[in-house]
Amino acid sequence: MTTRRENVRYASGLPGVTLVGVEVSRCAYCGEHEVAIPHIADLHRAMAHAVVRKPSRLTPAEIRFLRRTLDWSGQDFAEHMGTTAETVSRWENGRAAMGAQADRLLRLLLLHRQPAPSYDLAEMKHIGRRDATDLRTRLVPTDTGWAAEAA
Repeated sequence: MTTRRENVRYASGLPGVTLVGVEVSRCAYCGEHEVAIPHIADLHRAMAHAVVRKPSRLTPAEIRFLRRTLDWSGQDFAEHMGTTAETVSRWENGRAAMGAQADRLLRLLLLHRQPAPSYDLAEMKHIGRRDATDLRTRLVPTDTGWAAEAA
């Protein structure tokens, strides 16, 4: 196996996430590879904060990712959001769009559970003015965790 630093798409349920400069070990004989991801809890926190910061509405995959990051079942999430489990399922499967107020509430719930350094709540004024688009971000490992960059 040989190891070098590469950029890798991260299969996290969020299609637009790339990890920058992570160690990838590859077998020259069979082609198998293994990616070393340091500080995985910090990585998921950085991903969640990148989702919360994006100005467009949340996509179904992002809604599901944030719910899972909060460690809530569909029923728990529905109760916290003041809706039904069926509505949550529709949001996560793209059969119904999440309203602007629910979108903001979900972001605030995440920030309450996992405060983001230097997040200005004034950014919330701009949420929901644009249709949902997938987050496109690059996450770079640092000495203490991960830092998000726009892709």
